[in-house]
Amino acid sequence: MEDSPERKWNNSTVRITNVMAASLDGVIASHPNESDDERKAMGFTNEVDHDHVRRLLTESDAVIVGAHSVNVSGGVMEVMNDKGKFPTWIMCTRTGFAHKAPIWNHPSTPKWLVSDKDLPVDKMTGAEQTLVYNPLTDGDNGMVHAIADACAKAGLKRVLLFGGGVINAKFYEAGAVNEFIVTICPVIVGSDQGVPIVQPSLSIPTHFKLEGAKTDGNLVFIHYIATS
Repeated sequence: MEDSPERKWNNSTVRITNVMAASLDGVIASHPNESDDERKAMGFTNEVDHDHVRRLLTESDAVIVGAHSVNVSGGVMEVMNDKGKFPTWIMCTRTGFAHKAPIWNHPSTPKWLVSDKDLPVDKMTGAEQTLVYNPLTDGDNGMVHAIADACAKAGLKRVLLFGGGVINAKFYEAGAVNEFIVTICPVIVGSDQGVPIVQPSLSIPTHFKLEGAKTDGNLVFIHYIATS
């Protein structure tokens, strides 16, 4: 099967790495509104994985994440990178954020908002930039291309994709994911409310080759490079 025009990806300036922690049965949360405290109790994360993510942030220029994921996590992770800057957090939202929302708790971290419609002025206070795309004119991959083009223009070359499943799916569908780093957590959730790494359905799969793997306690950290 040949890639459709929408699936082709030609942006060589920005490298996107999907970073996830997943259960043995392939979900990233036991239910859509799972908080960080619930994730820790469930076995999705611990201090070892937290340090792993912080280290990845020190080697990144930006983070892409869905608004819902930021909300349930209680805000962004403020970590300075190896260039002496805080990575820009790029948050996909259809409603924006209230003035007292947790995402504004770390003013030193630059924040962009991305939406498929104009946001109310009072719901984007504190954002350095707002990207608005139109799915009708920009295509199904409009959001992905808007973010990548803006990152390239701003010199943000090393980008982490934190999801969740719906946001991940858009980047995989666009063929925009270059690497996948996953922490395999020692838990089977077995719930019909579980959130998958990628929300179904993709038109074609993404294939990877193994770059490396290591263990720390009961966690397995796997690094893949996309081949198609």
